Amino acid sequence: MRTAQQEKRNDGITPALRGLAAAFCLLAGVTSCNAGPEPAPIVRQAPTSLGATAGEPAPSVSEQPIPAVTAEVATGLDVPWAMALLPDGSLIVTERESAEVKRITDGVVDVIGVVQDAIDADGEGGLLGVAVPPDFTADPRLYFYYTSTDDNRVISMAYGNGALEGTEEVLTGIPKANIHNGGRIKFGPDGYLYIGTGDASNAESAQDRASLGGKILRVTADGEPAPDSPFGSAVYSLGHRNVQGLAWDSGDRLWASEFGPERDDELNLIEPGGNYGWPAVTGASGQRGFIDAQVVWPSTATASPSGMAIVEDVAYIGGLRGERLWRVPVSGGSAGNPASFLDGAHGRLRDTLAGVDGTLLIATNETSGSRILRVEMQ
Repeated sequence: MRTAQQEKRNDGITPALRGLAAAFCLLAGVTSCNAGPEPAPIVRQAPTSLGATAGEPAPSVSEQPIPAVTAEVATGLDVPWAMALLPDGSLIVTERESAEVKRITDGVVDVIGVVQDAIDADGEGGLLGVAVPPDFTADPRLYFYYTSTDDNRVISMAYGNGALEGTEEVLTGIPKANIHNGGRIKFGPDGYLYIGTGDASNAESAQDRASLGGKILRVTADGEPAPDSPFGSAVYSLGHRNVQGLAWDSGDRLWASEFGPERDDELNLIEPGGNYGWPAVTGASGQRGFIDAQVVWPSTATASPSGMAIVEDVAYIGGLRGERLWRVPVSGGSAGNPASFLDGAHGRLRDTLAGVDGTLLIATNETSGSRILRVEMQ
């Protein structure tokens, strides 16, 4: 049974308390208990050192298509956390609490394996990220990030005959806690594995280069530091609170979404060796020595940005507490003005994945039963 702590929405508010607050609003005869309009996201104007090109601004909101849900891909899932596509178009989904790995093909859901070591994880831990390596066809393996009894870790498992088998450790020793476990993993355009971690409730570890917590890591498929690592270790960037989304634009630039504390959720453009400030600063402080976020959401109530996909230089980011899909144009190393869609229509949006033909797939964490939705641009 899910505990009250596990049921929290990354903002310290359980669904029960949220329901009581809504009931109070109705009894009071008001439609909203907000003191005023939601604060708008803040877009950083200056380019970073990653080479944003003058005269190549991100396209405006009015030039972008409108995302709309057009189909249910799967229903009745149990807290899906991450998605990945196999070369044959099958969808792989991880479930955080059950630790089951599921394959969805033409609407049919099959369990292809269970990461047993992740079943008893507490809080925000469990079976989290999944990634498909670029050489999957030649060597069919899947990579997983999960919370074990001792740490957060990345493993790989062989995939054949519709099932997972065997386990090989890729990277261990990532700090774990009840919250801030990170968990997103993806193979980048360069063929290396990128790993988003959290500070595991130890904020100072994000500034400690010897710690794997509060970082974006970059390693080979075997878990060794990439040869051109900025620090000679697995650490690619530091000063992160809790990385949740990773995606690359058409220029192979890495973007990452990140939870702030009670304010300042972030969308960051990641620079090798860059320091993003946590816990010394959040958002876009302009403080020397730290890289400002490209987009800052002053209120976590509208964001808590989780999984992210970039399609034709437009980032689509699922919101957890915000329960909406954020669209942010990205081009030439700078972000345009964000806009939100599907506000409150499908509960918490945990992961967003680029599908085929410019579509999106979204994993929801609805209390009435989680789903995978197909989103098309209109």
